[in-house]
Amino acid sequence: MYFMTFEQLLLSLGVNLTSSVVYDVVKEYFQQVKNPTAEGLAVELARHLNIDGATIKAENIISFLAKNGDISISDSYIFASKSIIMESSLGTQFTFGNNSVSQTEKSSIEAGHGTQITGSGLSPVH
Repeated sequence: MYFMTFEQLLLSLGVNLTSSVVYDVVKEYFQQVKNPTAEGLAVELARHLNIDGATIKAENIISFLAKNGDISISDSYIFASKSIIMESSLGTQFTFGNNSVSQTEKSSIEAGHGTQITGSGLSPVH
């Protein structure tokens, strides 16, 4: 049986440990899981995606999808010339705000201090 080292697993995911939040999530995952995998770590990281103080630019389209966990964007600037898509899947939430700007060539959304826009993938009504 082959086990990956911590460094090999992170490299396979393309993870850069520049964020203490990422480091804490990775550390906790390795302490709690007996047989860690790249897939398991990717799922755990996806549950804790917070973008704070970032500048994100793309030539055409940026798409954010809260599929395996919530996404929160704050104090950030996002630019794509054609389109910016923000979505959430069933049981997840997407939050954009608190001094953030989302801008295309034809539109702009500015969320001031303490302001946020939230999208939720709600459970179906039974």
